[in-house]
Amino acid sequence: MNALNSAIQSVVQTMSSRDIAGLTGKEPFHVKRDCETMFRELDLDPKGYIQNWIHPQNNQTYIEYMLPRDLVETLITGYSIKLRHAVLNRLRELESY
Repeated sequence: MNALNSAIQSVVQTMSSRDIAGLTGKEPFHVKRDCETMFRELDLDPKGYIQNWIHPQNNQTYIEYMLPRDLVETLITGYSIKLRHAVLNRLRELESY
């Protein structure tokens, strides 16, 4: 994560697309695809949300998206009620730090 992303995250609480995948049971690449669809529909530049993630087992670098609360909520409203509930609980947990 670069210094700018770190500074932004210290002001705006975000959740990663990888974290959303873990909570919803979806594959990370499916959540990433859903994020990209959302960015297109909302006319947002995905570059502002990209963060590199390095897999601890193979040291390969993958792209994940760091989403603010409004975009997390926008993304998950298309998912099931149980999944929405799990992600909203995680957002509240992140906000309590």
